Amino acid sequence: MADLDAFIDLETELRRHETPPRGAPERGAWTGYLKQFARVWDDGQVGYWTIRYGGRVVGFGGVKPKRWREQDCWNLYYRLWPRVTGLGLATEMAREAVAVAAEQQPEWPVLVETRPPNRPAIAVAQRAGLTRRPDLDADGWVVLLLER
Repeated sequence: MADLDAFIDLETELRRHETPPRGAPERGAWTGYLKQFARVWDDGQVGYWTIRYGGRVVGFGGVKPKRWREQDCWNLYYRLWPRVTGLGLATEMAREAVAVAAEQQPEWPVLVETRPPNRPAIAVAQRAGLTRRPDLDADGWVVLLLER
């Protein structure tokens, strides 16, 4: 929770780059969102972590357990500041997260769900070993999966 301001600042910045841009997130809702991220760790499971580079918070990501279509899986998540785009940090984090998932529950697939226009997120997932699965797309979400 110590990174709450950085978490909200990142989401605010990412929303500015959307078409059309959206306003800043509501602090109370995003406090709850970050608490959900932290609760996974409090429950003794692996969850998302803060990504630091050059002594600064540059994003958030990792894997956490998720129930998806009646199956336990790892949800792979990553959001980084635009200013660090192109440094390979998202890919490095995603690959490390996939490795952690394999250590913790190797039988669970790793999942990314994103919107079709989010080509950078799709590319990161693919570089981390996930495969695009159009047969699993639903409700406007693109699905990428790594099954072992």
